[in-house]
Amino acid sequence: MNMNRRFFASALALCLVIGVNAQWTVVNLHPAGATNSEAKAVSGGQQVGYATVGGVTRASLWSGTAASWVDLHPVGGTSSQALGMSGGQQVGAAIVGGINRASLWSGTAASWVSLHPAGAISTYAHGMSGGQQAGDATVGGIDRASLWSGTAASWVDLNPAVATHSYARGVSGGQQVGFARVGGVYRASLWSGTAASWVNLAPAGATNSEAKAVSGGQQVGHATVGGFTRASLWSGTAASWVDLHPAGPAYSYAYGVSGGQQVGFARVGGFNHASLWGGTAASWVDLHAFLPANFSESAANGVFRDGNGTSVVGWGLNTMTGRNEALMWVWTDPDNFALALNKTSVAGQNSVLGTVTMFETKPTNTLFTTYDNSSLVTTPPSVTVLAGQLSRSFQITTTAITSTVVTTIYAKRGTLVRSQPLTLTPLIPTAVVCTPNPVTGGQPTSCRVVINGVAGPGGRVISIFDNSPFSTTPSTVTVPAGATDVTFSITTLPVTSIKTVTVTARVSAGEKTGTFRINP
Repeated sequence: MNMNRRFFASALALCLVIGVNAQWTVVNLHPAGATNSEAKAVSGGQQVGYATVGGVTRASLWSGTAASWVDLHPVGGTSSQALGMSGGQQVGAAIVGGINRASLWSGTAASWVSLHPAGAISTYAHGMSGGQQAGDATVGGIDRASLWSGTAASWVDLNPAVATHSYARGVSGGQQVGFARVGGVYRASLWSGTAASWVNLAPAGATNSEAKAVSGGQQVGHATVGGFTRASLWSGTAASWVDLHPAGPAYSYAYGVSGGQQVGFARVGGFNHASLWGGTAASWVDLHAFLPANFSESAANGVFRDGNGTSVVGWGLNTMTGRNEALMWVWTDPDNFALALNKTSVAGQNSVLGTVTMFETKPTNTLFTTYDNSSLVTTPPSVTVLAGQLSRSFQITTTAITSTVVTTIYAKRGTLVRSQPLTLTPLIPTAVVCTPNPVTGGQPTSCRVVINGVAGPGGRVISIFDNSPFSTTPSTVTVPAGATDVTFSITTLPVTSIKTVTVTARVSAGEKTGTFRINP
């Protein structure tokens, strides 16, 4: 059974899979008993959002299935939502004590932390990454784009001096995005941790623009240009604006970005359709097309792209139940593969076994290019996984070295590249063991020197020393080619008291000692 079929079978067993098309699978995350739900963000196999259960809107966490739903709603709260996530933590807002408070969780309701700073009237946290949280706080009667680092006391006011109000919606890589009201117009905005760092992303001619998410140096949101609201993409400046609005829909919005992909929705035929882009308007994918007919509209809020594929979260309106339901679209990359090494460290002149493993079998042979970044390593120019098989191994050889070097092994198929680090170490002695031990003076003993790999052509020459006038060792020994050790004899002299002898095996890159005792 190939990887896609195993994934689909698991999904069917664990949750309601409501649609499958090519590599796209749609999973309904709506928890049992909920009257409404929506997924807002996705990262590393988990999803966050909210669900209305028992008449209360509750911050929610999922791990890929409806049954995995975790209620994050804090004790004493009257309403809560989770809006962003990263590194096992979730952010959002909760109404506690009648006040809307920016909130941080670590996977449970009991882990709830209020980020609400002193003096604020209302606060929200919308996104998080790298230990930072972004949102907004109403302080002094002004809505202010805000940044936190895990505590209420860490609050930073990002509101630029030229703005009457501002809001932050996403954070990644030390950048924050949102929008600020300047000159009576909302302008898509970018910050780097301070109010003074504010950058106006509003494209020329825009009457309104907002940035909603940031990742990998890209920012997404929307801009109203020429009377139409258009899903938008930036790369740090207003001049970098890219119009993602596809031909046909009335208007469009973008809410999430990851790995060069953007998500949101486009208005098609009077209904919202969850949408995916790959950096251009022409790349638009109508994700709503993968839903069953009983879903009349949908929207995508978050996206997570990694080596395994793409996960998109949002909601769909189910006309059979009359409710919004949290949804996740999953696309498994059919060309995805993994690269593994059987060793992470190897001594020079020794070999390593590399293996490329595909996620699904192919009806024809699959060719991979393999290479490295060092003259000290040799890989084959290509590796072929045979039709009907999932993996193929290949040998990597190394040369003799005198100091430790870190190299990288690569495998490539199409535009996908996988890499693994490989540390090369010199061939050095790792053990010196003498037998018999003790030995009676005047009788011979032997010492065995072990090295950390197989000796290459010509063998490995090792210098030998001892510290006693009562023993005689050879000046050098050679570990034969293809061997990992060598044994040599030592002669001893009669002694009148016990003598301890230290034997040293040495190469330029290192040495090892052993001892034996001479008895009278």
